[in-house]
Amino acid sequence: MTERLKAELEAATEELKAHLASWEYAFAMAGGPNGGADHPRHAATRRRTEALLRRVKDLKARLEEHDV
Repeated sequence: MTERLKAELEAATEELKAHLASWEYAFAMAGGPNGGADHPRHAATRRRTEALLRRVKDLKARLEEHDV
């Protein structure tokens, strides 16, 4: 069970790293007023970022439960 969780965590972490390094993420998180960051097109990118972060956090918590 822990080996499967470790593999899932590794895959999810790699997916998150790739997403955070993407231009799509960079444009969605751009700062400044009227910088385009609030464009509706970027809502999906923000939702994906949140989902990936939740997935990694959840897998870490589940793995910690098994390591107790």
